[in-house]
Amino acid sequence: MKTHDKAVRAPAAARTGLVAAAAAAVFLLGSVAAMAAQRVELPQGAVSVEELYIVDCLLPGQVRQLGGSFTYLSARRPIRTTAKDCAIRGGEYVAYDRANYATALKVWLPAAQQGDVNAMNYVGEIYEQGLGVEPDYPLAAEWFRKAADKGHSPSMINLGSLYEAGRGVPQDLTQAMNWYRKASGLTTGTLELVTQEEEARRKAAAEETERLRAEVIQLRTQLDDTRAELDIREQALSTSRQALAAAQAEAAAARNDQAKAAQASQRVAELERAIRLQQRDVEMARAESERLLSALGVEPTQRGPAPEGAQPQIQVIAPRLATTRSGVLAAPLLAAVPTYEVVGRVYPADRLTALKINDRDYKDKVDADGLFQLELELMAGDTPVEIQAITKDGLSAAQSFLITRDRGGSAAGKRVTSKLFERRMRSDLGSFKALVIGNNAYGNGFTPLNTAVADATAVAEVLRERYGYQVTLLTDVGREVIIAKLAELTIDAKKTDNLLVYYAGHGQIDDKGQGYWIPVDGRSGDPASWVSNDQVSDYIAASELKHVLVVADSCYSGTLSGNAIRPIPLDAKEEDLLFISRVKARTVITSGGLQPVLDVGGGGHSIFAQAFLTTLRQADGLAEGYRLYEQVAELVGQRSAVARLPQRPQYSALKHAGHEGSEFFFLPRAG
Repeated sequence: MKTHDKAVRAPAAARTGLVAAAAAAVFLLGSVAAMAAQRVELPQGAVSVEELYIVDCLLPGQVRQLGGSFTYLSARRPIRTTAKDCAIRGGEYVAYDRANYATALKVWLPAAQQGDVNAMNYVGEIYEQGLGVEPDYPLAAEWFRKAADKGHSPSMINLGSLYEAGRGVPQDLTQAMNWYRKASGLTTGTLELVTQEEEARRKAAAEETERLRAEVIQLRTQLDDTRAELDIREQALSTSRQALAAAQAEAAAARNDQAKAAQASQRVAELERAIRLQQRDVEMARAESERLLSALGVEPTQRGPAPEGAQPQIQVIAPRLATTRSGVLAAPLLAAVPTYEVVGRVYPADRLTALKINDRDYKDKVDADGLFQLELELMAGDTPVEIQAITKDGLSAAQSFLITRDRGGSAAGKRVTSKLFERRMRSDLGSFKALVIGNNAYGNGFTPLNTAVADATAVAEVLRERYGYQVTLLTDVGREVIIAKLAELTIDAKKTDNLLVYYAGHGQIDDKGQGYWIPVDGRSGDPASWVSNDQVSDYIAASELKHVLVVADSCYSGTLSGNAIRPIPLDAKEEDLLFISRVKARTVITSGGLQPVLDVGGGGHSIFAQAFLTTLRQADGLAEGYRLYEQVAELVGQRSAVARLPQRPQYSALKHAGHEGSEFFFLPRAG
C-alpha cells in the first residue's frame, strides 16, 4: 500500500465534460468487474487497487454564468469517492493515507464552516477517530451536534455513541437513546417490558426447578435414612444368625440332657422367628432403597458391583436438562444465586478412580451406589459444566451441559406482521445482493482454516434459495479480488439496493487497534497485504446503498463495531416499520469482540456460522438484524460455553459508515 502526503491533481485532459466522464465511469466499473472475475492476478490495463480506494476528494469549482454576460467560478466541493473517479473528474485528493487527518481537515473544514451537514459529520468523525493525532472528543461532539441539530441522521447516531461511551460529553444513556430514536424517526414508542405471560412463564419455570431440586434432596435424604436403617437391620440380622448358630450348636451338644436340649431348642425357635422378621425388615428396606434409586433414575442394571472393563456412565439427576435449539443440553437458572446444587450418579462406583467436574476431582463425594451431590459456583453468565468419570481400567466418559441464566426471554421475541404488509414491505425494500467470502487456503505465516469455505458456501446457498438474494460467492481469494468486488457492489449500487457482506476467514488486529480481514495472499506482519476494516467501511459509507449488513466471522471482528443498536419495539406499528425501513442502515454482526473465535464446533461449520445458518433457516417472517442477532448470540453462547471458550457475538452500527438509524431486514421469499 503506497501512501503520499502530496496532493494528486488530475491532468487537464481528464476534464472534458459529461460525455467523457460517463465514458470513464463505464471504464472504471468495467475494469472493477473484470478484476473481480480473476482469482488473484490483475488483468492487463485494469485499474490498480490503490485507484479503488475511497479518498477525500476536492472537486474543482464550476464556471457558472449569471445573466447574459457575468460568469464566476464556484467554490470547490468536497466529496468521498474512489481515487480513480476523483482523478477522472479533475479533483484533488491525498493519496490513501488514513493517518493524515490534517490533510483531510483541509478538504472538509471549509464546507463544514459554511454549514454543509455532511462536511460537519466528516469533521466530527476525523476528530473522533484521531488517527495520527490525539482524539478530540469534545470537538467531535460539537461538530456532531451542529449537524444533528439540522436533522442529519448519521450525526445523531455518532452523537448518541459519544453519550453512550461518555466521550467528550458526560455519559448519559438516556441522551444516547433519545438521539438513536430520533435518528431512526421514532419519536414515540414503549420500552420492551416483560409481559404478564412471560412473567408467568418465568415464575412457573422457577417453581418447577425449585420443586425438582426439593424432590431430589428429599429422595436423597430418604435414601440415606433407608440405607442407615438397612445397615442397622442387616447388622441385627447378622447378630441373630450368629446367635442362632451358637444356639444350634448348644442344642446339639445337649442331646443327652433333655432339660438343656429343650431349653436350647426353644432358644433356636425364637431366634429363627426373629430372623424371619428381621429378613422381612431387611427386604422391605432394600425394596424401599430400590424404589428411591428408581425415583432418582438409577437403572437396575447399574446397581451392585460392576464387571471388569465395564464402560463408565454418567447420569445427571438434577438439575433437569433439556436440549436447546443449538443441540446443547442446558438447565435454566432463573434466580440470582451464587451456587447451584448438582446431583448425579456415576457407574461403576466400585471401579472409579476419579470423578472430575470442571477439572476438579470430587471422587470423595461419590457413595457406594455412585451417587454424588455437590454445590457448584456459578459464573456471571452461563456456567459450563463438564463431568468426567475415569475407571481403574483406564476407561473414561464425559457429560457436558450448561447452567444458563435467564435473559428475560428477549431471544424468544418474534415480530408478528400481516402477509399483506410483508408483500408491501418486500416490494418497498428493493433488491438484495450478497457478497459472501470464505478463505481456508492460507500460507505466508497464517494457519490454514477448516470450515470457512464450507461456511461461506452454505450461507450463499441459504441467501440465494430461501431469501432470493443475488449472491457473489468468493472462496480462497486474494486482496485484490476482495477489494475489486467490494468496489463494484458499492460504487455501482442504487438507492433501492441492499447488500449483505459475509466474511469467514482469518482476522488480525495491529498494535494501533485497527482490525483487518486476511486474504489468502496476505503476509504475516505486513498489513499492507491485508484488507482493513476501515476500507470496508469506506466503500459502504460512499455508496448509495439503502441497507447494508456486514457479517464477520473472524478473530478480532469486533473492531468493526461502533455504537450499540437498540431494538425496534415488538409492538411497533406496521406503518412505523415501513417508515424506519426507508432510512439508511449500516450495521454489523461480528462473531466475537476483540478476542479469537472458534473455527470448529458447529458440525462441519464454525460455531458462529452454524448459529447464523440455523437462524436464517428457521426465520418465518419479517425480522430485523437485531432479532436475528439475538437468536445467533444465544446459540453461539451456549455452544462456545460448552466448548470452554466463551464467544460473544456483537451487533452494532458499522463504524463511520453513514448509519442513519434503520435496520437490515430479513424476509424469506413468499412460498
